[in-house]
Amino acid sequence: MSQRELGGIERSSDAISRLPAIDAVVSHHMNPFASGVAKFNELLALELDVQRLSLWEPAVADLAGPLLSFKAAELSGDEQHQLGRLLDRLSSRTSVRLFLHDLDGSQIEQRLLEHAAVVFCGNDEILARLAGSDVPLVRAWAPGLVNDLRRFNPAQVSVFSFGMAHKIRADMFARLRDLLERCGSSYAIRISNATHETSSAADSQAVFDEMHALFPTGLYFLGNLSDVAVYNQLLETTFFAAFFRDGVRANNTSIASAMEHGAVVITNLDEHSPPSLVHMDNVIDIESCDALPLDTLTLRRLSVRAMETAQEWSWRHLVAAVRDAGG
Repeated sequence: MSQRELGGIERSSDAISRLPAIDAVVSHHMNPFASGVAKFNELLALELDVQRLSLWEPAVADLAGPLLSFKAAELSGDEQHQLGRLLDRLSSRTSVRLFLHDLDGSQIEQRLLEHAAVVFCGNDEILARLAGSDVPLVRAWAPGLVNDLRRFNPAQVSVFSFGMAHKIRADMFARLRDLLERCGSSYAIRISNATHETSSAADSQAVFDEMHALFPTGLYFLGNLSDVAVYNQLLETTFFAAFFRDGVRANNTSIASAMEHGAVVITNLDEHSPPSLVHMDNVIDIESCDALPLDTLTLRRLSVRAMETAQEWSWRHLVAAVRDAGG
């Protein structure tokens, strides 16, 4: 196939310019916090000034110039059949562009190539393996995905939280925000979240949007931190915050970890919370708190009592209880 280089991009010399404009980036995964390709697609759609659609949205079948961007290898068997049916429904006037992030040699991938008016090859290995194809090939790449370029501004009060993204209690964080505002000190909220395999991307995204609305400045999502990163955050933060559907339970491991390492915990208590947790003794109950303590002595006392209480929940005590009752 005759190719020439234009602005660093190798492309067919003619057919591409006659195609209708790209009208959407179509993605398999949609959660940019859980998938690099999803984040790539989110940024690509933003830069192209087009919508980003899920592969399974009915509107995809009516697009004139969709850019399909995902890894065929990540489609389940049922999803491959579903995609095949979508390809069958596409109009002859639809000009599909395909962005390949890898090649897996599957039948569904071959069908995608057969439908493509243009194939963007995400790296030179893909370009070389497809050389000689009838479809126009474009040498492409993936720019860096780090697009939140804020520095961590110094803050007098810091709050750290980690846990599952879909379990964030935004209403409790709204009360925490009010308490922080009353302090009159600058503050920063730093959150490390994982996305649970049983939660939906839409649920997690809704929580993130809600949190951004609550804290338009001073909120930093840190992604899924390693244990050593979480440990250092716990040592350095003023408060650790975690809120639960009804109240903290004895098997909420984020609270146990924070208390074990001396973090001053802000949480919510109810009648089924461990009786050893007491407001302003070893934790702060958000629903009983009128003002956050900021004096050094009170914070140190809460930290020490938290560590003492956490000893009751140690692995040594749990193993002893299991052995005593289980034989």
